Amino acid sequence: MHSPDSNELAVPRTESLFKPVQDRRGLRLAIVLGNEAPNGVCPYAVTDNCHHCDIGLGEGLRFDAAKNLSRLGWLQNYYASVWPRLDHLVVYNSGSVLNPVEMSPAVLTAVLDFARSLPELRLVSLESRESFVNASAINRVAATLGGEMELRIIIGIESADDTVRNHVLRKNMSRASIERAVRNIATVRQTALASHDNAIALPGVAMNVIIGCPGTSVATSVMDAVQTAAYSVALAEKYGIPVDLNLHPYYPSRRGTARFANHSRPSVENTLEAASAIARSVGNRAVIFIGLEDEGHDQNPSGRAEYFARIFQATDHFNRTGQSDIFRQIS
Repeated sequence: MHSPDSNELAVPRTESLFKPVQDRRGLRLAIVLGNEAPNGVCPYAVTDNCHHCDIGLGEGLRFDAAKNLSRLGWLQNYYASVWPRLDHLVVYNSGSVLNPVEMSPAVLTAVLDFARSLPELRLVSLESRESFVNASAINRVAATLGGEMELRIIIGIESADDTVRNHVLRKNMSRASIERAVRNIATVRQTALASHDNAIALPGVAMNVIIGCPGTSVATSVMDAVQTAAYSVALAEKYGIPVDLNLHPYYPSRRGTARFANHSRPSVENTLEAASAIARSVGNRAVIFIGLEDEGHDQNPSGRAEYFARIFQATDHFNRTGQSDIFRQIS
């Protein structure tokens, strides 16, 4: 049996090589590192069968610090022309970047040190389950990044509806635990501001919102997304921290298709209606981004291609400007 060497492991699947895109802050790039948990699988995908997507299943193998450092080096070379112009770096690892079982502290430090070296970079976003968003982890990340940066901790709440989030999607993420994570972010931010500590990155939160997720229907999907955005913004404002909203239209993954066979992606019209309604309700209280990447897990690639072709121009305009006027031209 062939055992992959470290060079092969360093090269991500083509589908998980995100393209640089524009958001409100400038040039944005997401990178995907390996998961160091057993079998390379997010622990929540094992214990709770959390599976609105297949991302938590990882890459089919367990990484360690050496393999992930090789992956980071490969990504540095692959995106060499992007780094000098990058404004916003997003870091994923098929799970929780802040969980030391899933990403070794040495790897996270290497990622942050590299980020700190980039001349135009001003924001780093790290995805994590809410249970790992504690003051110690946030402080360590913020101190490593330094005061020239901003930090966002991405929490994939997906839906503010407890039934949809926890019983349909099986996220096992209570409102109390979400609020605790936001409160921890606020504590670090407020402590830094009160002490005039200019040596750490000021943290905020980013919430992931699914448009048209299982548990909703054509009739309820827009309202669910709007209510999730409203909940996210209100919670961030309660604790006085900035908030980003990452909107993701649902797509049929392998496990999603097996469990929700009759649930398809939202229509282009529903997606844009939800984004437009969120933009109107939120105004300038949050920075909104519509993400269309699927890391190769979409089980209907022809449908995705058609969907992407119709929606990309409008979402790209929205991501750059925050203006949804172009949505009216999509029918």
